[in-house]
Amino acid sequence: MNYYYQRNKFVNFKSNILFHELLDTSDSEFEDWAKTLRKEVTEQWDEFGNPPVIGKNYDKIISSLGKLKSNDCDFIEKDLSGDDESLGIIKNFNKDASVVNQFFPTMLKTKISSGKTAEGGLSIYDYFGDPTMEKQFVKIMKRAVRRDSMYVWSRSLVNKKDENPFWNGQSGYEFIKDVKDGKVFTGKWENYDIYLTKSKDSTFDNYGTFNDEYVGFTNIYLTSAEVNELVDNDYLNSRQVSNINKIEESSTSKVGKVTKYSYMVRWYDKTEGLFPNMLRVIRLSCGQAAVNFPSLTAKWIYENYTNHIDSNEPLNIYDSSAGWGGRIIGAMSSRKKVHYIGTDPNPDNYLSELNKSRYEYVADFYNNNCIDNHSDKLTSFFDVKKQSNTYELFQDGSELISNNLKFQKYKGKLDIAFTSPPYFNREQYSQDEKQSFKAYKEYEDWRDNFLKPTLTTIYEYMKTDRYILWNIADIKIGESTYYPLEQDSIDILNELGCEYKGKLKMLLTRMVGLDPSKSGIKNAVKHDGKAYKFEPIFVFYKSEILIQR
Repeated sequence: MNYYYQRNKFVNFKSNILFHELLDTSDSEFEDWAKTLRKEVTEQWDEFGNPPVIGKNYDKIISSLGKLKSNDCDFIEKDLSGDDESLGIIKNFNKDASVVNQFFPTMLKTKISSGKTAEGGLSIYDYFGDPTMEKQFVKIMKRAVRRDSMYVWSRSLVNKKDENPFWNGQSGYEFIKDVKDGKVFTGKWENYDIYLTKSKDSTFDNYGTFNDEYVGFTNIYLTSAEVNELVDNDYLNSRQVSNINKIEESSTSKVGKVTKYSYMVRWYDKTEGLFPNMLRVIRLSCGQAAVNFPSLTAKWIYENYTNHIDSNEPLNIYDSSAGWGGRIIGAMSSRKKVHYIGTDPNPDNYLSELNKSRYEYVADFYNNNCIDNHSDKLTSFFDVKKQSNTYELFQDGSELISNNLKFQKYKGKLDIAFTSPPYFNREQYSQDEKQSFKAYKEYEDWRDNFLKPTLTTIYEYMKTDRYILWNIADIKIGESTYYPLEQDSIDILNELGCEYKGKLKMLLTRMVGLDPSKSGIKNAVKHDGKAYKFEPIFVFYKSEILIQR
């Protein structure tokens, strides 16, 4: 039996119709489609262990993991934003290590809290498996799929020729007429069509203003009068206006607020099915997905922040929150000799029938299938011995692990510590009582009884002249309040005697329509003409000389 899922069968779903067909459904037909999708995804998940992700088969898993060791990790770039604390930008969007997720099938069952407490947190699985979420799911699908609010299947008509090669400078009104008359979608574009969406005038802005290359260009809109005239003269059919409940110039609320409307032209490929793009929509619209730490970034950190160490023995890496396996694979794929020491109390990641954790399972999978034969030691002239990196895993909470006698042998022997700890109650990896958000329900309690002892253990177990790297971010509560996880971590490590060196900015994938620099996001940076949200990785140094506080 394999303890990982492989490529899904979603393309064979009854719900995998064309986007073009979905635009043609009535409200009741659309609701039936959404319920069918929900049922099919749940059955695939429950019966075969396949969450709503594409997945790769056995050979491609090995192929992807096999590329990690040879990757030079040349994704570190200079930060030109003027931030004195910045040590550089990590721009790693490599997807090879994403197959690690397939060894941790409960990732998308992680509940994500958005409030002050852990109560009310939802996972992606809840949107499919919880009977009370059906109406909400249908509503989300109407916005995210039928209206294509994330621009997955369709694009906006923009007054930028490179973006719309078939656009010839005409107005939106004339463009619609030309589509009907067969003058637009010809040749390679013959399978394309258009539909309209309703927009508030207050939302108008430059197209893609967070991309310097698009500043000054705008979407092309129609007025309500133009839309009505085009409908009356059969230039627009019912499918092309199916996402518009009422064609109107404006509306007035009960309190007298007037909202004016215009109508955006969208274009799409009539031959494109809903899958596999549907999977991306599910991840972005049905709650918030847990994210694995990029293995290549972990590999770069392990190798870069140990370059000053001269040792013939394997370097001891400590990961106090093993998470979803991204960092252990970063260690296994390192070209240095390393010994990974990790701990995590999540019972979902323990395979009782094998008497090993999923971390051990995926590490063994890597070592048995993906070891480089060329860079390791020769046992004889004709024989090459595969060199695999080693590990030891624990199931203790990081605030308590110093009580474990087997772990105590590492005291004063760690060469680097790097992890991404729990962000208090934001991500609920399981509902087990050992989880830190369960044990310490108030932030101050969590800070004093989880965060501080975790960092104290790390500091005390580190050798001198070594680095501690800590990936954590503040949690936003309400409109402008934050739990200060970043500063509290810095203060604790400073008090212990570490020197704060600065932070690395790990760029996150950009979301369509979101300008991080204008949306109140705390950790945002402009890089190469684009705005990104980033996760900070704080760097600390344990000196041979105790820093007096």
